[in-house]
Amino acid sequence: MRILLLTLLACMLDLPSFAQFSFSDSAVTRRIRHDIFVLASDSLEGREAGTEGECKAYNYIIGRLQEADVRPWSGTSYLQPFIREFIKFSKPASLSIAGKQFAWRYDFGLCSCSANDSVTAGWIDCGYGLSVPGSGPDSNTGLREIEGKIVLINLETPGKFSKEPEMEAELIPAARIAAAVKRGASGVLLYNDPGKYKRVLFDFSGSDTVTIPVIYVTSEVISSIRNQPGQPVTMEAYPGRERKTYHNVVGYIDNSAPYTIILGGHYDHLGKSENPKDKGAYCVGADDNASGTAGILELARYFKTHPDPANNYMVILFSAEEEGLWGSEYFVKKANPSFMDSVNFMVNFDMIGRLGCQGLVVTAEAAGSSPCWSKLYREVKHPAFHLQKVASSLPFSDQDAFYKSGIPVLYLNTGLHSRYHTPADLPWTLNYTGMTDIIKYTEELVCKAGSGEKIPYRKVPGILLDFEMAGFILDYIGDGLSF
Repeated sequence: MRILLLTLLACMLDLPSFAQFSFSDSAVTRRIRHDIFVLASDSLEGREAGTEGECKAYNYIIGRLQEADVRPWSGTSYLQPFIREFIKFSKPASLSIAGKQFAWRYDFGLCSCSANDSVTAGWIDCGYGLSVPGSGPDSNTGLREIEGKIVLINLETPGKFSKEPEMEAELIPAARIAAAVKRGASGVLLYNDPGKYKRVLFDFSGSDTVTIPVIYVTSEVISSIRNQPGQPVTMEAYPGRERKTYHNVVGYIDNSAPYTIILGGHYDHLGKSENPKDKGAYCVGADDNASGTAGILELARYFKTHPDPANNYMVILFSAEEEGLWGSEYFVKKANPSFMDSVNFMVNFDMIGRLGCQGLVVTAEAAGSSPCWSKLYREVKHPAFHLQKVASSLPFSDQDAFYKSGIPVLYLNTGLHSRYHTPADLPWTLNYTGMTDIIKYTEELVCKAGSGEKIPYRKVPGILLDFEMAGFILDYIGDGLSF
């Protein structure tokens, strides 16, 4: 008997020890407060994506998932690494003519294919930049005269070519740029709307480059240049290419169910402040987005402890949201289509920590992403706050990649505030009772939404972000608009 007891004891010691959780309001508040104070401490150095600070953050998050017995999604690792190649500017690009300096990011932007170079040269207007006989200013004769010059290329499509499939290869901006390079141009200034090719021009994750500087300018800049005939243009571009590895953290609660609900939020932030007034202080991101990370961890504890026969639960803490939503975009891009078909809906928490900052209001974005949400939002009570519904999914947080792939999304936040993206976004400025109310509300909402048939998807008209300089959105995401 003694040997049997010792054997049983040894077996028990080999079993993992998982925490037993109380879900009283006070217990939930204590846990999310603890998580936020850790994640938003200076020791994590602002959790900038791809840095040691973010590594410390994901190791802490993994520890909390293990404590809750939430297993890795794939194999034995919670980490989903991904690599991005991107442009790192050693200093801003420059563009001028006859002593007139144009403003970087407002008057012009750098294209991703640009060389690291500077040039001063005369300019020539090459119209559409097409080496097609009989196309007016784009004739072979015009292109032969560009050697050593900076060429102006209109990226619009000539009407007579718009419906000719055989012209597709010629109309791509890369082909027009390559034609200019081949004929000896010293630089390229692109203008007007490139249509469906705009994202390619400003996708800094690629590695294709040319041997001359390439800049995209507004029509006003082109007018200024045309008003200075014979005056040389000076172009300076300073892109340096870097590769960084980032890590999403992915856990999974397997209930052997037909559908999966995704619980997500980004855990990265900005690192050190770039504002000289802050003297190198860390932007620790208590609200953005330690609050959402803590909220997702709490949802993971709840749904692990309360098994749901209708749904499995995937828990994703995204990296590189502040860089441009890269973590969520990578996950969606790489996910198996059959898995994505099984996703019931996605919940995103991003900045849920400042209830009361703009009144007792929680914003539910993408409220139109399913015809079910309106009824569910009415039925599930939320006495601690007013729910403000926005039908569209705005492209400034991680829910948007899922929405664009045809998945209904729930995105809750408490809005922007004056401490956003500054060192003043600190743990003791948050409303922890308010966060607990939002988490409890979300638990009830998710349970009710997941209890029936798979939630249907609905696409709603988005809000038009009308930037003439289409590529600038890549700079703004993560710098000023992401919440």
